[in-house]
Amino acid sequence: MPEADAGLSVVWHLLSDPRRRYVLEHLHSTERTTLAALARGIEARIGVGQPGDGERTSASRRRIEIALAHDHLPRLADSGVIAYDPSTWQVVLTADPETRRLLETALESSATVR
Repeated sequence: MPEADAGLSVVWHLLSDPRRRYVLEHLHSTERTTLAALARGIEARIGVGQPGDGERTSASRRRIEIALAHDHLPRLADSGVIAYDPSTWQVVLTADPETRRLLETALESSATVR
């Protein structure tokens, strides 16, 4: 498999999950964020919890944080797309220029499909 095809395959795999897709969309615009900010954004996007129901919202946000911290962020970090520091909960976009271009193209095309 040529290197470009391998990179594209990795990008499609990373984008296959809606939570990872949100992380990459968010980082595409900010390049740096926190675990808590990502969890709030995902929670808002998927409509988890009910307005005024702080306990349910807090519990659902915590589940999102756990999934991000133990699955999605390490997976993205292992692919070299982000750096995640679990001691500070900081997340930074670190993708190389070619991967950034692939991500940008894929994210733009998925936005037009929605």
